[in-house]
Formats: sequence, structure tokens, C-alpha cells
Amino acid sequence: MPTSAAKTTCPIWSLLLVLAISTCQSSPEPPLPTGEYVFEHKFAEAEQSSISSITLDVQIRGRHMVLINNGRTDVFPAGIIKEGTLMWHAASDQWIIAKEPAAAEASVVGGCSAGPEVVDLERRIYWTC
Repeated sequence: MPTSAAKTTCPIWSLLLVLAISTCQSSPEPPLPTGEYVFEHKFAEAEQSSISSITLDVQIRGRHMVLINNGRTDVFPAGIIKEGTLMWHAASDQWIIAKEPAAAEASVVGGCSAGPEVVDLERRIYWTC
């Protein structure tokens, strides 16, 4: 016959297991708080070279991100370049910007792939092809 201690610890272990699973499945919080930033644009195919590009003004509101070109127009036209939700792409360990939640499960991201574009929030770089 089970003791009362066994009856009370079992639900605690179940609760801990549920919390552990839900924590592993949630995405991390973006490392940049809500605010205004300046990011550098870089071409993925020229990652190792010194091809210069432009800077972009960036607005972050929670997980919503807007990239705006207020400078030269030889790389992008003036105005909003990209707008979407910051999502953690666990398979590549990178932040992406996309509109559809399914993008977080894309098989490939960034570079010159057909997947969502990568945003390096720590180095403040917006990568495109």
C-alpha cells in the first residue's frame, strides 16, 4: 500500500516534468529590448569579403521588428525594407524575421536560401542575399 509521501511527491514530479517540457519548447526572449537601433546590412554571399552596404534604422517593439532605409538608395529603396515578427529558429540557433509562425520551423534560413532572412540581434546585422 503506497504511503502518503508517495502520493504527494508524484504530482510534484509530474508538474516539474510538464514545466521542463514547456520550457524547452518555448523560444528565448530577444536579446534587445523595445527601442530604436541602427543595424548594418550585409550580403550573405559576401560574408567573408569587405563588400560594403548600408545602415538601417530599426524599430523593435517586443517581438515586432521594422527595418527602415533612411539613407542611400543604391542597395534598397528608401522606406520600410522588412517588417515582421522576430522568431527563434532553433534548428540553426538564429533569429529570423518573418510573418508566418511556420517560418520558425523552416528547413533552411538565411543566406541565399528560399527561407526567412536572418537577423543577428547581438551584432546588429540584417543578412540578405
